[in-house]
Amino acid sequence: MIVFRMEDRSMIGRAQKLRCLSALTLALALAACGGGNKPAESASPGSGDSTPKAASVATSNPADGPAASGSSEDVSKGTAAIKAGDWNTARASFESAIKKNPKQADAHYYLGLVMDKTGDRAAAEKHYRDALNLQPDLQEAAENLTAIYVESQKYDDAITLAKGVLSRNAKNADMQLNLASALSGKGDLDAASKAFDEALKLSPNDARFYIAYAHHLASAKKNDEAIAKLKQAQRVAGEDAAMLGTIGFELRTARAVPECIAAFDRAIAIKDNADFRTNRALCKYAAKDKAGAMADLQTATQKEPTFAPAHYWLGSWMHEDGKFAEAAAEYDAYLKAAPTGPMAKAAEAKAKLAKEKKKPAPAKKN
Repeated sequence: MIVFRMEDRSMIGRAQKLRCLSALTLALALAACGGGNKPAESASPGSGDSTPKAASVATSNPADGPAASGSSEDVSKGTAAIKAGDWNTARASFESAIKKNPKQADAHYYLGLVMDKTGDRAAAEKHYRDALNLQPDLQEAAENLTAIYVESQKYDDAITLAKGVLSRNAKNADMQLNLASALSGKGDLDAASKAFDEALKLSPNDARFYIAYAHHLASAKKNDEAIAKLKQAQRVAGEDAAMLGTIGFELRTARAVPECIAAFDRAIAIKDNADFRTNRALCKYAAKDKAGAMADLQTATQKEPTFAPAHYWLGSWMHEDGKFAEAAAEYDAYLKAAPTGPMAKAAEAKAKLAKEKKKPAPAKKN
């Protein structure tokens, strides 16, 4: 289930996340789009180990953060550190601000954001909650706290908080979207669909909203409707390569093979990288275009030699063709780039077979 946070609005490109839940951490299998094996691995550009993941990121712009009362020099220093990606300095600055004035709502919000970004969800939740206790109308803290609640499967808490915010500001599109995601996660599919419809009315030109709605529909086994929403997302995505990549991932999970390829065609035309190439290769393979798939992987490994998933799949397909030496070299390249990666054991086993000039066992069909 997908939820969005304040930090996601600027969409400024650290291709790692569309600030969403783990369900959008999309793994691609050998016959991903066409109904082969279960997903084996996920990835994001630059991760060095996985098949591409939702490639849209949003990082917050501190200058656009909460206009809470009591802002201080420490908070200004901390927001500057966030902009510079210096999370340690940012944390120290916000902690200093809170020590001097425990009732400084924006300091709690930003410290929550730092803890959120650095993986301490419990601390992030505490500081978002503290910020809201001090300033109940602090929208950014409410959105991020709702996201944490949904990620933690605290759906009732998320719904209560979202409805409270919306009772004060019914036009808060992002909170409406998070409400829809919480309802979907709870399993109230009809109410979730209505909430997604309301969110789209508020923000009809934001591709994120269509993607989240599509994910919900796919979870409800309404595949055709999900694909239709993803096509709408593609129409409003513009030249945002990361967003187009995210759409491609969702189309892949919906097994919409031609549409998946088309989405990655657009993404690659804007920003060519190994992640997108590997994704498109998997969809081409599902479309029985093995030559095109292998060409994409070869380009991917040349462009980014440390992008492990491209080596794994290239090795797998060479192995199928009886190119044992070449396959073994690709498996070894995977293991060098990602020695403890999700497909490391499979790569080791396949490399052993390739070196013995034996083909792998055929993949089981679902």
